[in-house]
Amino acid sequence: MDEAQKKTDFLDYLSVLVKWRRFIIINVLVVTVIAVIASLTLPKWYRATASVLPPKEPDMLGSLGAASSVLRGLSGARALRGLGQSQGAYNYFAILKSRTAMEAVVRRFDLFQVYEVSDTSMEKAVRALAGNTAFETGDDDNITIEVLDKDPQRAADMANYFVEVLNDISLKLGTQEAKNNREFIEKRLEKSREDLHQTEEALQEYQEKSGIIVTIDPSTPGVSAIAELYGMKAKKEIELAILKRTVTADNPLVKQAELELRELDRKLSTFPGVGIESLRLYRDLAIQQKIIEFLVPLHEQAKVDEQKDVPVLLVLDKAIAPERKVKPQRSLIVFLAGTLSLFFFVLLAFLLHGLARRGGELRPLESKLHGYAWWIAARYKVQLA
Repeated sequence: MDEAQKKTDFLDYLSVLVKWRRFIIINVLVVTVIAVIASLTLPKWYRATASVLPPKEPDMLGSLGAASSVLRGLSGARALRGLGQSQGAYNYFAILKSRTAMEAVVRRFDLFQVYEVSDTSMEKAVRALAGNTAFETGDDDNITIEVLDKDPQRAADMANYFVEVLNDISLKLGTQEAKNNREFIEKRLEKSREDLHQTEEALQEYQEKSGIIVTIDPSTPGVSAIAELYGMKAKKEIELAILKRTVTADNPLVKQAELELRELDRKLSTFPGVGIESLRLYRDLAIQQKIIEFLVPLHEQAKVDEQKDVPVLLVLDKAIAPERKVKPQRSLIVFLAGTLSLFFFVLLAFLLHGLARRGGELRPLESKLHGYAWWIAARYKVQLA
């Protein structure tokens, strides 16, 4: 196609736009005015945001993690030091999105009426609330709670109430886990005390029968070292058992605890058995005492955790009533309506122009469209000749 032909086509297109300018301008203005009126009637929505920090030590595994320090001198432990130790006991986002949390907010603010749920359906109200909330993790590992509502003060109150609900549910779950941990450690402690009692009786019986009073220096390497490692093993077994009930089996912390436990077993296997009866009894006594020394602090810590009633989350920013709306974006609505309507009516003008200029025999449908195009052209005073 040469330059002359291109210029002719351009002038033809421009001629069509000039002829149909009234049709295009009037309809675009009508659509734009309707968009303005519609945007003014839409309700204003406000966004309130609260920000919280998860606790540094969400569960008692933080104290159990100190047991790994005894393995610093063992092979393979150094490679595990780079693994993270801190993991939340619960998924706070799962709590926030749970039906329990959503229903608590719905009831607290009577969202059946706010969202105009006519049949007071909890499912519909929860679904509407979920669509007006957002939970995200910030760059500093903080959790942001965003709530959209037509009332700015209610939006802020709902965001702050989500923090309260999150605290309450987290505290309840944490207390329940601490209770389970306390019961687990308590059973192990009772078993160790029974074993200690039996060992003491066996040692006393041996002394009475043999007439030998066993007095061995506690610092004897063959006894103290074994007792220390057995105590560490008992503590590591408790840590592993709690981890397996808290996180998944393929979690790095579980793998690390299993490796450390195997390392302890390997270390214990290097100690030769003590053949002398008195040394064997004394060794068993020292081992049971060391195990109890490890278990008693854990048991006390578990009892303290079970009684905790303080908030588990730190509030960084409390939600306040927003001053500016976030939607509707009236200028954007009007701009999109005007732009899209302009494209639509320009294309429609070319289509109507082509239909009106068609000649020859027409089919019934084509004849109707041809007549409709001429009617619009006449109404907007379009000169087709």
